[in-house]
Amino acid sequence: MVDGFVPEVVISNHLDKSKTEVFSFIESNAKAIDENFPSFFGKVVTILDRAGVPIPDAAHDEFIDAIVYRVFTVSKRADDLKFVSRVCDIACGMKRKKERKAGVYLAAAVKLMKIGMPLAAAAYLQPYRKHDATVGCWHAYCHYLLYKEGSAEPGYSAAERWNYLKTARQHMEELGQLRPGLQRLVRGEPEQDPWLAEPFWVMIFLATEWVPDNRWFLEIGLSRAKQENNDVALVKMLQIGLVRFPGDMFFYRETYHLKFEQGDLNDALGLIRDMLQRFPDDLEPVYYALRTALYLPREGEFNEFRRHAESMKMPGHILCLIDYAYAFFRGRRGQASLCLDEFRRRYPSLNYYVDLLQFITADDAPTRPDGLNRAVFISVDHFCTRMLKIGET
Repeated sequence: MVDGFVPEVVISNHLDKSKTEVFSFIESNAKAIDENFPSFFGKVVTILDRAGVPIPDAAHDEFIDAIVYRVFTVSKRADDLKFVSRVCDIACGMKRKKERKAGVYLAAAVKLMKIGMPLAAAAYLQPYRKHDATVGCWHAYCHYLLYKEGSAEPGYSAAERWNYLKTARQHMEELGQLRPGLQRLVRGEPEQDPWLAEPFWVMIFLATEWVPDNRWFLEIGLSRAKQENNDVALVKMLQIGLVRFPGDMFFYRETYHLKFEQGDLNDALGLIRDMLQRFPDDLEPVYYALRTALYLPREGEFNEFRRHAESMKMPGHILCLIDYAYAFFRGRRGQASLCLDEFRRRYPSLNYYVDLLQFITADDAPTRPDGLNRAVFISVDHFCTRMLKIGET
């Protein structure tokens, strides 16, 4: 083993290379592994022990999880529950932290779901359903499948069909009360598995019907949709949120940002005018109006919203920065410079920020990187958003 400090990237690269090699072996020797999996896992332990670099406990155990997931993916014996149980026992026994069973059990559950054994899958998911929103959805999905499609598994009862649906609904209601984080336990291989998107979304959309007053299902759905860049789900979640919670700024905020980022400025402007009526005493929609007007071709709209911001007593340093950005984007560099000079004079405690803006936008700056306007916009927007405490409540 290497003595002294070993950079984390070296360890990560080594594990990634080893994982790729083991995955290739698994793909080519699935039948042999099924017939003698204890021997295969023994070889995996040997690979880790002879790594030549100090592998942290967490990375070691996550490597085991990834290997188990791939073994179950290609296995033809997963319908044998004794086989599945034995694989799980051996894999968990190889871990440095024996109590870290979640990754192994989730790998078994996913395979069982995929081959149409939701009853057995639910048993493996049961210990973790309250600790991870994704796992909770999978667990409820297993019961929903038992209601919807039935199962040939031992223990399944067609007479209990409606009870399976009732159980699925109860578990989703409970999940909505507990509100666990998203993908706390689902990492690595299952996180990258596209098949697992369906169980999550099926149950989230059902939960929005079963528990219409619980906005958490919409929040967790929005988080997942943004992670996946799933605009279809994102739009649906926002549409539901705006209808059910018309007095909740959260859904207006998310909808505005979606429209703005997609370049639908006219739609964004229409939404803003609605927000100004619904939240007449809130500076947030006023700021969004100014933010959007920076990119509108007509000066009349910017001037309209600028006057409204003054009447709402928006802080002067925010207005000064908005004026600067507006002038800068329209190529009025002299006017933009005057805005910064005024900012420096009126708000000396914030001069550190003005110095930065002046440095990167100065006419004699050594380089003018592409996307300078975008960089200035993001910087000013983050500064103003933080000063107005938008989205912090």
